[in-house]
Formats: sequence, C-alpha cells, structure tokens
Amino acid sequence: MPSQSLKASSPDKRLADIFDLEDGLQSGYEALAELIHNHDRFLVVAHVGPDGDAIGSTLGLCHLLWGLGKQAVPFNADPVPFNFAFFDGADRFVQALAPEDAFDVTIVLDCAEPGRVGESFPPNGWGAHIAVVDHHLTWDPDFASLYVRDTNAAAVGEMIFRLALTLGARLDRATAECCYTSLMTDTGGFRYGKTSTTTFLIASHLLTHGVDPWRINSHVYENEPLSRMRLLARVLDTLDVSACGRLAFVRVDGEMLAQTGATSNMLDGFINYARQIKGVEVATQLRQIDQGSYKVSFRSSGAINVAALAEAFGGGGHHNAAGCVIAGDAPTIQAQLADRLSALLS
Repeated sequence: MPSQSLKASSPDKRLADIFDLEDGLQSGYEALAELIHNHDRFLVVAHVGPDGDAIGSTLGLCHLLWGLGKQAVPFNADPVPFNFAFFDGADRFVQALAPEDAFDVTIVLDCAEPGRVGESFPPNGWGAHIAVVDHHLTWDPDFASLYVRDTNAAAVGEMIFRLALTLGARLDRATAECCYTSLMTDTGGFRYGKTSTTTFLIASHLLTHGVDPWRINSHVYENEPLSRMRLLARVLDTLDVSACGRLAFVRVDGEMLAQTGATSNMLDGFINYARQIKGVEVATQLRQIDQGSYKVSFRSSGAINVAALAEAFGGGGHHNAAGCVIAGDAPTIQAQLADRLSALLS
C-alpha cells in the first residue's frame, strides 16, 4: 500500500539558487518524487563493475529513501569496491535476491539500458515501475516507464542531490558523503570537462552537512592494497603507444590477477595512466573477461567522441569515457581498435 504518513516537505527553495529550472528537466524530478511518495518498496541498482558514482549514487538514494521511511535495497551484481566500503550502509548492498522479494519500483542509476545491470540480475528485481536516473549519452528509450536524464550533469550524485531538494528531504551526513564522492570521482577530483559552477555549488553545500573532503579522499585514493599496486605495475608493463603518439593501450588479463592476488574491482583508474601521457588523445584498456572476450574501456582527451566508437561495438557511455565488450584475443582486438581510432583521428 502507498505510504500516507511519510511525505517529504515542499521542494527546497535552494533548487533555483543552484540549478537552472528552465532546463526542462525539473518535471522529470518531480515525477520521480511523486513516484517515491506513492510507493514503499524500492530496489536501487546501478551498472556492473561499479565505480564511485554508481556506488555513491545508489547508496545516496537509498539513504534518502530510508529517511522517508521507505523500504529500499541497494543492489549490484558485483561487490562494492574496496575503496568505497567506508560508506555508512555499504554493508547493506546485496548481490542476490530471495525468491519472495518483490518491489514496487526499480530505480536504475548511472546507466539507461537493462543489460548494463548484469546478466545475473534476478527477474524479480524488476518492479511494477522502472525509473532511470542517468547522465550518459547512450540509452534505451523503450526500457523504463520514467526517465530522468541529464547529459550535462557531472555525475549521477549531482542528480540525486537535485532529487533530494525536489523532495524537500532532510540531507544527512551519510547522504552528503555519497553525493560528494560521486561528484569527486566522476569528475576526476573536479578536473574533468563537465566540472561546472553547479558542481562546485553542490560540493560546497554538501560540506555544510558534515562532509570531510580529506576523510573521503583518504579512503578513495590513499587506501591502496599492496596487491593493487603490484597489479598496476604489471598493467603498466603492457603499455603500448601508437607510432603517432596519439593512442595508448593497456591490458589486464586473468593471469595478472592470479599472480598478484588482486581482484577485478581494483582496476578503477588504471586507464588514466595511459591517458596522462603527453600527446595521447585516446587511451584504451582491455580487461579479460574469459578466454574469448575482453571488456574494453575508452578515455578521450576531448577531441574524439568515444561513446560513438563504443556504440559501434554494442556499448556506450560519455563523449570522453565509454566502454564495450568485444570477442576475440587481445592482439586482434587492439589492432582492430587501433585502425578504427586512427581513422577517427584522421
């Protein structure tokens, strides 16, 4: 039954101070707020291989829902990466559901395609209503019943913050930490192109709710397991830069993981070492999934739209960050991608 007693207050007046309410998006936030008001049981899920934005926005939204007295389950097919386990409530993530579990609403974050939540996503995870909150260029328009999409948002954590203000919900420290971490990680420490005045306005507001930037930075960036550092050394040893100096490739295979004792959720950020090389315009990371396929990640310095490239291989993402899965062996895939990228660069 819909909740009748636990309603949020009117939308926060700070909405207009921080966001452009003429951007045509506010009606979507209000529709999502109404969906939240009218239902009680929520499953919140983001893409597999979760990063800081996926974990932070999932848990941030769950904290909002819990604060409204709702039942909310944070789900991801993959474990919470080691450097985000410090979040309050991180231990409430689940990777499987009981057969009797049922939900009124499934909210999908940081992706807008059903396949991105993972092959192991259980059928009973889909609620009677499906809502998407995302900032990527690629999406499936026939997937959900409600979309809130802002391709200009620096992170989905920014969108969760706007939803909180729309709901008039109380923003506690735990929620603020999740939103701040989403912003910090998806902007590369407030360095990437989508870092805007809005991003800094949100970040400054979150600091007033108990966020300690040094504490979060320490957990996310300065809490490295020795096995990850050993894996990074192996990955950098695979670094290959094209003759023109504009393309860089790194590779991660199963043998490296086994030899170092590292796990696949320790790879976040490795590709950026390749992109940081002077003159490199596109960095590509190949991560072995099995003997016959690789997950491919792209990072662009801005000139090349790697989302379009990823779409050509069945993937998607942002202009500057995208990915896909390609069948084949590493040398063949790298040669194929080098040809495609060289054509784009020319």
